[in-house]
Amino acid sequence: MFEVKTEIKIIPDGYESTNRYFHKHVLNNYLELGVTLVGRWVNEDKTIITEIWGYLDEQHYRDFFELRKQTKHYQNSLPDKLANDKWIISKKDMIITPTGDYKVDLHIVSTNVLIQNNQGEVLLVRSLHRSDTLEMPGGRLDKDEDMITGAIREVKEETGLDVEIKGLLYSSHNKTSGVVNFTFLGEVVGGALQNREGETTDVGYYAITKDNISQYVHRKVSEDRILKALEMKMQKFDLYENNPFKIITSFQ
Repeated sequence: MFEVKTEIKIIPDGYESTNRYFHKHVLNNYLELGVTLVGRWVNEDKTIITEIWGYLDEQHYRDFFELRKQTKHYQNSLPDKLANDKWIISKKDMIITPTGDYKVDLHIVSTNVLIQNNQGEVLLVRSLHRSDTLEMPGGRLDKDEDMITGAIREVKEETGLDVEIKGLLYSSHNKTSGVVNFTFLGEVVGGALQNREGETTDVGYYAITKDNISQYVHRKVSEDRILKALEMKMQKFDLYENNPFKIITSFQ
């Protein structure tokens, strides 16, 4: 990871406005282009914000700002940008290099849910984190959240639908990012299908086949995940707890 420290000096009383702009526009834009937020801090009087971003390599960092200008996120942020810039006194990037390897191995668990309507069409969404492609609803688990609860929550947050999880269809492990993904089969039991502010656009059902999927899904990992799930090969899955041992949910 190629890490860059950004220090932003802001006018007193500007913190709340710049923080809202960051979470509404900047964060999703960076994540969409493959940049990792290592951390973000503010000093005691809230006049200096410090961010550390992780890029894939130095070239990724050098190319990023031109790539960013081409994204929908950046274009959508322009009406708010002038108002936000008035709070900023200065902004400075500094390339930083670790003095040793202090990182603990980390794995992130995420879920996706395959949902189909009566015509066999697949529910897909355009996430604000990945606006270049359609994909199944899903995302990372929250702290202390089990996979079933997380999958149900993500579908609700991204589509407005209430679902029941019926089984596990596919699992994968991204060795590069450490993300372990579980793709479940879901059945709609309530709610109303809709775009969700701050989460998704283009929420709807699509007639997906192996021949046309590339028209809608523009990331290979998402394409493979959908096609594998559509094979409907159920996997054994147990959700359990210890002390005492108890099976909470089990799929065959």
